[in-house]
Amino acid sequence: MEEIRSKDNALVKELVKLGSSRKYRREEGRFLLEGARLCGDAVKNGVVPQIGLLTEKAMERYPQAREILACCRRGILISDGVAQKLSDTQSPQGVFCVCEIPPQSLTLSPTGRYLAMCSLQDPGNVGTILRTAEALGIDGIVATADCPDFYSPKVLRAAMGGVLRMPFTLVQDGLEAVDTLRAAGLRVYAAALSDTAVEITRLSLGAGCAMAIGNEGNGLPPQVVERCDAAAIIPMAGGAESLNAATAAALCIWEMVRR
Repeated sequence: MEEIRSKDNALVKELVKLGSSRKYRREEGRFLLEGARLCGDAVKNGVVPQIGLLTEKAMERYPQAREILACCRRGILISDGVAQKLSDTQSPQGVFCVCEIPPQSLTLSPTGRYLAMCSLQDPGNVGTILRTAEALGIDGIVATADCPDFYSPKVLRAAMGGVLRMPFTLVQDGLEAVDTLRAAGLRVYAAALSDTAVEITRLSLGAGCAMAIGNEGNGLPPQVVERCDAAAIIPMAGGAESLNAATAAALCIWEMVRR
């Protein structure tokens, strides 16, 4: 097996860029996946990594390490220093895979349940929403192009593998997201604090609908709310004016899938 022990190695520099640059990931059509569990889940779900990079400690510590390596087209043993260079965390596990970005796979059904993410900013929120959507049974995600990259390290980590399993598609903006969903015969609701908003428990959610979640600071633009079939509000007690985007999305998803 190959070995890389220098942090100045050309491949190491390339992979650091792959982890840090959205533009470079898109140009290369690849992304860097980190962590024993995430890499293990990827290969179990049929992903064939181009490269697997593991430290000696990782080979000893994680039972799935050799299985991961066996599925990679190319295996490389790396030093702890290289692992630290590649990692997006303070205490890296020493397990990395370089994978191809798969084609977008979302096909909308008029009886499905979907979520639209419009101009979110926080990678942690995006990853958490993806994880929740997969766990509760949402059929797919429509996201605007200005949301954090689904293949960034922080989104991948927060999604816990959900990025690799949840069908999604990217659109230019919130208006296109709503139009795309409505063209498929879906009712589209806006999670928005508007004067005309209806409590979410009173809406006809379930099969054949979608919910749009907006930016953490500003919510959905008024023109996007107007383009939706109705605005939905989550009833709250106390003095809180709004919920975290990921929390709001989770409650909206639950209302869609529980019926």
